[in-house]
Amino acid sequence: MNILFFKSKHQTILFILSLIISLGNISKIIAQTYCIQSGSEQIAGEEDGFRYELWNQNSQGTACMTLGNEALFSGEWDGILNYLARRGLAYNQTQEHQEIGNFFTTYNCDYNPSTNSGNSYLSIYGWTIEPLVEYYIIEDWRNWIPSMADGAILKKSFEINGSIYDIYENTRVNQPSIIGNATFQQYFSIRRDTRNSGTIDISEHFKQWESIDMNLGKLHEVSFVVEGYQSSGNFEFLELDVFIDNTTLGINDIDNPNTYFEIYPNPTKDEAYIKFKKITSSKKELKIYDSSGKAIMSNSYDQSVDIAKVSNLRKGVYFVLLNTDNKKVVDKLIIY
Repeated sequence: MNILFFKSKHQTILFILSLIISLGNISKIIAQTYCIQSGSEQIAGEEDGFRYELWNQNSQGTACMTLGNEALFSGEWDGILNYLARRGLAYNQTQEHQEIGNFFTTYNCDYNPSTNSGNSYLSIYGWTIEPLVEYYIIEDWRNWIPSMADGAILKKSFEINGSIYDIYENTRVNQPSIIGNATFQQYFSIRRDTRNSGTIDISEHFKQWESIDMNLGKLHEVSFVVEGYQSSGNFEFLELDVFIDNTTLGINDIDNPNTYFEIYPNPTKDEAYIKFKKITSSKKELKIYDSSGKAIMSNSYDQSVDIAKVSNLRKGVYFVLLNTDNKKVVDKLIIY
């Protein structure tokens, strides 16, 4: 890097202003927007390690998607037949989910669909092959959901983190898929008390489906999607992380980490402290993962330790996993 020095105060101010303007232009370039209004139905690629895809069936109306930093994205649609904007983790269809690890997401989405006759979903989304399956974990929706569709079969209901999901299965015949028009199964977990922010144990849904012979194949993707059918709307993910933990978690209280520990300050510039609370076990294990799911720290503490210090982490989002009292709980740590 070259550093320039100026004798004149006015020249220095002008240099700083031009630098600020240049950085502002760089930010605009990074926030890439894609739109489909005619021509190809699909735009797809990878940015910041996360796959993205925009799909506008028959290329009608207006369908747009803007990529933010890491997994973040936003979008809008109007006058469409079927719109999908999604971003997440891509795979080469050679491994099943349990061979890769346990999938989680934390998210916060400003979700604003509008529809009279169509619908919209805010959902975890993906595909597998062998068998060919399209799957959804629907967190929020408008107007109607797959359980209202002809042929949809309620298979099971289950509770996770205090909320109930209903599991449905349906068959799609000669419909668009990742291999072209095909016949395939659709799996749905539909949350009863809708929300647009929180944490999802994605792998627990996979396990619930497979426990009732709704089998998954080799992974194509694990993404967050906003879908609209004959509707309009806009959305923006204010927070989104899709990550993998390749240990066996079986998390029971992922939404309630403060019962067992507290991270402070959080966010922080450099170091943070983890205060353990209400732990009766003689041993507690603490692990920290980066946003890709890679374990970067692992320590064990006996009952006499009340506070652990975390330092020397680079800027980014981390996930702190505590294993104690037959519980495994996760919370987020942000270094800025």
